[in-house]
Amino acid sequence: MNFNDLLIKKHFTQKRLSELSGVPRTTIVDLCTHKTFIKKCNVDTVYKISKVLGVSMEYLIELDNTYEI
Repeated sequence: MNFNDLLIKKHFTQKRLSELSGVPRTTIVDLCTHKTFIKKCNVDTVYKISKVLGVSMEYLIELDNTYEI
């Protein structure tokens, strides 16, 4: 599973996640398209996303570890 798969599973659009978390939509898009990784985001961003999605920060970071190019 990757970040985009998680959004689909949780029934979130990129726009909705951005609005609810306060994280810029460009950041969310970059995470979904693998232009950046959650490990490169600051802790505040990871926290905001994890709270809205209802998962732990560790879980989000683990998604990066399972992504294969």
